[in-house]
Amino acid sequence: MSSAQSQFPVPGATQSYWRSELDALDDHQSVQDLPTQCDILIIGGGYAGVATAYHLLKSAAATGNTKPNVVLLEARGACSGATGRNGGHLRPDITSAPVRLSERYGSKAGAAVARFEMDHLGAFARLLEEENLECDFAKAASYEVFTTPEQVVAARERHDKLRAQPAFAELVAAVEFHAGDDAPDRTGVKEAKAYFSSPAAHLSPYKFTMGLLSRALELGLCLKTNTPVLSIREVDAVGTETGGGSIPAKYRVTTPQGDVNAAKIVLATNAYTSALVPEYAAAIVPCKGLACHILASSSSSSSSSSSSSSPPSPLRLPRLPTSSLCHRVGLSGYNYIIQRADNTVVVGGAHHTYKQDLASWYNNADDASLIQPAQSYYCDMPGFAARCFVGWDEVQTTVDHVWTGIMGYSADSLPHVGSVPGREGVFVLAGFNGHGMPVAYLAAKGVAEMVGEGKTYEQTGLPALYMTSQERLAPRYDDILGRNLQVKDS
Repeated sequence: MSSAQSQFPVPGATQSYWRSELDALDDHQSVQDLPTQCDILIIGGGYAGVATAYHLLKSAAATGNTKPNVVLLEARGACSGATGRNGGHLRPDITSAPVRLSERYGSKAGAAVARFEMDHLGAFARLLEEENLECDFAKAASYEVFTTPEQVVAARERHDKLRAQPAFAELVAAVEFHAGDDAPDRTGVKEAKAYFSSPAAHLSPYKFTMGLLSRALELGLCLKTNTPVLSIREVDAVGTETGGGSIPAKYRVTTPQGDVNAAKIVLATNAYTSALVPEYAAAIVPCKGLACHILASSSSSSSSSSSSSSPPSPLRLPRLPTSSLCHRVGLSGYNYIIQRADNTVVVGGAHHTYKQDLASWYNNADDASLIQPAQSYYCDMPGFAARCFVGWDEVQTTVDHVWTGIMGYSADSLPHVGSVPGREGVFVLAGFNGHGMPVAYLAAKGVAEMVGEGKTYEQTGLPALYMTSQERLAPRYDDILGRNLQVKDS
């Protein structure tokens, strides 16, 4: 198992489908030399960090307040981490995690998390219209598909538990549960026996984040890509190092390009958080996953097309009944699938093929290499699409991109948001468990209010369960490995 110190972004990362055509801002440098001082330093140039910068500067512009000097540092290219490597889903979870959260913390707390995620659908639609962002956004009913009798029984129990709780009444009304022999035709999944249908959307996470980054730069953000942060240390008012005290906290951040002093810091570092704040080592663990992009195989084109002077027309795959799928396999297998407007498919998951090999994914920040069992699961012939989808047996497909990404998995399955315990002026927005798209935008708004307006966590209206705390740094649960860490009373 690697030490926390080694868990920094690595060079030579695999190329994701989303980043196959890079934005002009990918390696952007707002200034040649690293600023020596700023009001607010954001570390991490993915969705969470960019959204925080956008909210900070947008709020200042809207209220006429003094615009803070905001600097964002990214270790590699912009949106090169988990955001630029995810499955493209904007899918609120209404029927899975909320059941577990309700059992642990009560139905009101579980429902608050589900409502917060649902709020992202409307928030995204308003943002994209207001800022005129183009990111291939599409609303869709997302089907969580169950393929074994045991899964169907468990799903029905979940649904019944939610329906029995008044706090979930409005949310459950948006969910359909259907079981029957027609499930394969309804879902497009061969082995389907039942499914949940719930509101969702999908998009290009890279295009979205880069579009929002462009707006933040217009509002005054200073961006430095390819500038990894190596350390953070506390300094006093005249720049000498201190172990703490009653003076206002200020921080010196070290990079290969020099140091920058910041009054406040936002850690939008997700899987890499403990590399800079080691106290998060048990709370947020880097975990590696794999995804790929499937399209029609060029080998299915007619031989005559090769003799033509013009290129052949792009081949299109069949259209699935819905463009958003969560495909449950066996006891613990899970694939997340979207179908793009061009009918190509992005799919990730297959954790069940390698989960026993902990070194291949757990506490592993190497997104420069693939995970062979998952790669084979998706790429070996017959292809995943032919094995999975109704009517695709004769469809010839190929995989043109296979990539890995490093997700920040939290031990208790909840993101860490808010003021870092014991570090005045340092805030965290991390640990999204591969489920950050319906969480980070509005969570970043709350963090921006804490950082820029001095609000308390409670005043932001964020879900209470997201609040980072000293207690959560010594987790009671280990959902990543399925272990119960609660200490029994003596």
